[in-house]
Amino acid sequence: MNTRIHRATWIVSLLSISFLATAKADEDLLMQAMRAELARAVEQLRMGELEAPYFVAYTVWDTERKGTQASFGALLPSSEKRTRFLSVELRVGDPSFDNTNFLSMSLLSRDSRKTATLPLEDNVVELRRQIWLATDAAYKNALEGLAAKRAALKNATRVEELGDLSPAEPFTHFEEPDRNVPTLVKMQSQVRSLSKLFASMPDIMESTARAAVRHRRIYYVNSEGSAFVRNDPTAYLSVVAQTQAPDGTVLRDFVAAYGHTWDQVADQDAMTSRVIAMGQALTSRRAAASIDTYIGPVLFEGQAAAELLAQLLVSRLVGLRPPDTEATPGFSLSVPGSPFADKLGARVLARSLSLRDDPTLRGGGFLGGYAVDDEGVPAQATSLVENGVLKTLLTTRNPVRGVDGSTGNRRGSSPAPSNLLLTSRQGMSQEDLLAELMLLVEERQAEYGIIVRRMGNPGFQQPPDFRSFVFSSRTDVENSILAYKVYPDGREELIRKAEFSAIADSVFKEVVAASESSTVYTFVYPLPRSTFQIGVPGVNGRLVSVSVPDLLFEEVSLRQPSGNVPHLPVADHPFFGE
Repeated sequence: MNTRIHRATWIVSLLSISFLATAKADEDLLMQAMRAELARAVEQLRMGELEAPYFVAYTVWDTERKGTQASFGALLPSSEKRTRFLSVELRVGDPSFDNTNFLSMSLLSRDSRKTATLPLEDNVVELRRQIWLATDAAYKNALEGLAAKRAALKNATRVEELGDLSPAEPFTHFEEPDRNVPTLVKMQSQVRSLSKLFASMPDIMESTARAAVRHRRIYYVNSEGSAFVRNDPTAYLSVVAQTQAPDGTVLRDFVAAYGHTWDQVADQDAMTSRVIAMGQALTSRRAAASIDTYIGPVLFEGQAAAELLAQLLVSRLVGLRPPDTEATPGFSLSVPGSPFADKLGARVLARSLSLRDDPTLRGGGFLGGYAVDDEGVPAQATSLVENGVLKTLLTTRNPVRGVDGSTGNRRGSSPAPSNLLLTSRQGMSQEDLLAELMLLVEERQAEYGIIVRRMGNPGFQQPPDFRSFVFSSRTDVENSILAYKVYPDGREELIRKAEFSAIADSVFKEVVAASESSTVYTFVYPLPRSTFQIGVPGVNGRLVSVSVPDLLFEEVSLRQPSGNVPHLPVADHPFFGE
C-alpha cells in the first residue's frame, strides 16, 4: 500500500470513528454524503503526475430565510426562501506554500467554481454528484492556481515568508437541530403594527418597519479529522424613520432588536415604546438649533460609545493578509491588509483600557458567540489589547505576520469578532464622569461641553438585512443622532444634527476617562466581499456584540453637516393634510 493510500485510509477511519461516536450513521444523510465524497477526494484525486490535494474541506449552509416589511400600516413585499449551499476548500502543495493567498487577473477572468447549490431533499446520490463535480472543479482550479503562483513568484523576492495554512488540532462538535422559525403571518402582523404607529406622528415623512429571521444549520468536515454541525439562527426587527427640519436638513433615526430567535426580538410593548420615543426625538430635533464648529471635550454615552468603537476600531482588529499578486500590464492588483498589522506591540488605546474577544460568552445580551468557528477551530477568548497595547489580531488558519496560528475567529470567508469587551481599570461613576467633563470645559474656558447619546449606523443608510454591505477601512463615522450641549449649570440643549470632523481610530488613545458601568450593544458586522480567502462567499454579515463603557475624550471636532440639503415636500402629507 503506497503512502497516499495509507494516509487516505487513516483519514477515512478517523472520520468514521469520530462520526459514529457522536451520531448514528443514518441520522444525517447530508453529512454522510459529505464524508463519503471527502474520502474519495483524498484517495482518488490526482491528475497524472501533478500533485494530489493535501487538504480538503466541505462546508454546507442549509438556510431558511423569511423577511417582511411594512410602511405606515401597509405591507410591503415579503419573502420566504430555503437554500443549501456547498463550498469546497481544496489545497495543493503543502502548508508552507500552496495555491491560496494569490491573486491574478487570469484567475479572476475564468470560471473558478468551487461551489454548488445542493438539493433540499436528502437524496444521497444527487448530493454526492453535486459534491463530486464541485470537488473536481476545485481541484483543477487549485492546480492552475498553484502553477500561476509559482510562475509569478519565480522571478520575485517575497518580502514575507509566510506559510499558507497554520496547523490546528482535529476537533469535533455536533449540535442537535433547533429550528424555531415563526410564520410569515406573525412577522407581518408585527411590522404592520409598528409601522402604523407613525399614523399619529405628522412630522415623520418616511418610515419602514422590517423583520427577518434566518435559521441556518452549518455542516463542516475536513481531511484532517475535524467535523462539526452547528446551528446559526438569527432574528432581526428594526424600524427606520426620517423627517426634515424647516431648513431642509434630513434627520434620521432607527431602533433595532437582534436575537437568536423571533421571541427574543418580538416584544411588542418594548418595541412600541422605543418607536414612539424615536418619533418624539425626531420631532424635537426638527425644532432644535444647529451647531457651529466645535472643538473640545465630548462624552460618548451608551449606544454612541458602542457605535464609535464599532465603526472606528472593530474592523482594524482582524488579521487580513494581502495576497501575493501577479504583475499584469495595464492593471494594478493591490489588496490592503490589516490596518493594525504594523501596530502589534504599539499603543492603540488609552493606557487604562483593555479589550478582549470572547465567543464563549452566552446570555447577558451577548449574541456573537459560538462553540466552533467556520474552520473547525474551537472558540476561545483572545486578549487583543492590554493596558492600551495591541497584543494580537483576530485570525483564521490563514497565517498573518506577527500572529501565531488561528484565534478561532473565522466567520464566513474571513476573520470577524464575536463578543468584544472594552474594560477600564479606572472606571468612574456617571456623576464623576460628568464632573470630569465639566472640569475639562472649565480648563478650556469653553461655554459648554458635548454629550453624544446616539449615533447613526452605516447599515441603516440602505434597506438592512443580513447581507453585507461593501467593506472599507473607515476613517469617518456616521453623524450623531442625539447630541446635547451641556452647560456648567447642568442645563442641556438638544443639537439638531452634528457631523464628526477628522476623527480616526487614534482618538481612542486620547480617552480621558471611562465609566464603571458598560452598555452591551449588538450590530451586524459586514464581512468583506472579497478577501481572496477560500470559503463562504461574502453574502452574510455576522452578529457582533460589544460591551463598552461611556467614554470621555478631551478633544473631538464636530461641525454642522456639510453639503446641500433637499427641499421640503411641496404639498402636505396626504394623511395629515386633509
